[in-house]
Amino acid sequence: MSSRQDREREHFDQLAGESGEIWWGSTTYAGKRRLQRRADLIAAFLKGRGTGLAVLELGCGTGALTQYLLERLSVELTACDISPVTVERIRERYGAYPNTHFLAADATNLDVPAGSFDVVLGNSVLHHLPLEPALREIHRVLKPGGVLWFSEPNMLNPQIALEKNVRFIGERLQNSEDETAFFRWSLARKLRSQGFAQVQVRPYDFLHPIVPAPLVPLAAGLGELLEATPLLREIAGSLEIHGVRG
Repeated sequence: MSSRQDREREHFDQLAGESGEIWWGSTTYAGKRRLQRRADLIAAFLKGRGTGLAVLELGCGTGALTQYLLERLSVELTACDISPVTVERIRERYGAYPNTHFLAADATNLDVPAGSFDVVLGNSVLHHLPLEPALREIHRVLKPGGVLWFSEPNMLNPQIALEKNVRFIGERLQNSEDETAFFRWSLARKLRSQGFAQVQVRPYDFLHPIVPAPLVPLAAGLGELLEATPLLREIAGSLEIHGVRG
């Protein structure tokens, strides 16, 4: 039987080979707005930490988020994915950018020295991985005092819960066989148990990728209102995750 990592590699190789992308939701107008916001949140999180940071993007795919990171950050970026097909795609798209490197590797077993990076970040990648081994490896490759930032699906969101727990629905939405989603409290405990401090996990993002372009400003504004509303914000679609390597 193939391992989880093998199944994930095959899943994303197939998607990238068929369409050039790995998830339909990153290609819509609303989906691109969501990615831009994530890049803005990352830029705000890293503000004041200096330029030229060594940054590792895990689960880069074909570069849906990478594009916006390169536009907003002055860093040395290593983009990593388990799928060699996606890494080839992202290299074709962004290989001309200075201080940018590409790595096809398993995120739980990276062939890089300990303490290589100031920042490890990713968009919707941890929920594809065995969590504790992935967090241990992130801790290993971060410098002391280095930081992590991730955005991951929120299991309290009704659609997320449905697609992660009813397989045929997940398959129709391009979910892989092994992926899941997270409850923010238990995820925060996992991060602390692996040696991360100043851990924050907050629900955010009510903008759905299928929202038509003319309605995106209205939907985004309503989403920001819901994010500020106690209890209702708990069912947002995503979790924003921060931590510092102890």
